[in-house]
This record gives sequence, C-alpha cells and structure tokens, in this order.
Amino acid sequence: MAETPSEITHARHGHETRDVNIRLIGLFGLSMVLLLAGSLTLMGWLFGIFTGIPVGHGQSAPGAGTRSRPLAPHLQTSPTRDIQEMLRAENARLQSYGWIDHASGIARIPLDRALELLATQGLPSWNEVSAPPTERRSATPQENR
Repeated sequence: MAETPSEITHARHGHETRDVNIRLIGLFGLSMVLLLAGSLTLMGWLFGIFTGIPVGHGQSAPGAGTRSRPLAPHLQTSPTRDIQEMLRAENARLQSYGWIDHASGIARIPLDRALELLATQGLPSWNEVSAPPTERRSATPQENR
C-alpha cells in the first residue's frame, strides 16, 4: 500500500552505506601521470631526432651557411604618412599627361581633360567598328553616325 509521508522522510535521512573506491581513483590518477610522462618523453625524443636531421637528408641546403638569421620584416612606421604619399602620387598621375604604350599610340591624359572631351564628343556608338591601321577608311567616324 501507499507509504505515509513520515515513513518516506525517515528512510531518506540515513547515511551513505558505501564509500568511494579510493583504489580505483588512485589507479586512474597514476595512469594519467604515467600517460603524461610517457607523452612528454616521446615528444622530447622525437624533437631531438628531427632537429638533428639536416635539410635534404644529409645534404646541406644551398646558401645555408651564408645567412644565419632571417631577414627582419618590413614594418610600416607611419601608416598615415604612407597613405598620404600614395594618394598624392595617384592624384599626380591622374592630373598629368604620359604614355601608356608609345608603340600603340595609347596615352594618358588628365582626368579633367578626359571629362571635357567626353562631354563634347560623347561616347562612340556600339555599331562603330574601328578599321585596322593598314586599311584606308573611306568615311570619318562623324560621317558614319
């Protein structure tokens, strides 16, 4: 039948009848220490072997004796100044004349002048095909429009 609340509380107020198995916990801890010590020993032995092997399996690398330390990295000392110099150089290039490919006759013109030419002449039409330089054209591009 059903138990009364007084019987349930009386049964729960007892003490632990089993203890923790100290021998099992001790063996587990000892095995972890042995595993750690074995791993460290194995890694030390492997590092000793791998550092003793020269590059190229017995052959020294070309130029290995000429430079003992690697080159230092080239760090930016002033990024703000560097970006200002880069922008100044780009703006000077945008505002100057120069050859891109002298043999082909391709030149660079200032941006403002290019915008003026675009506003006055407009873009070429898609139907307009440029003739090869060896052929003579009978009509100018303005007449083809």
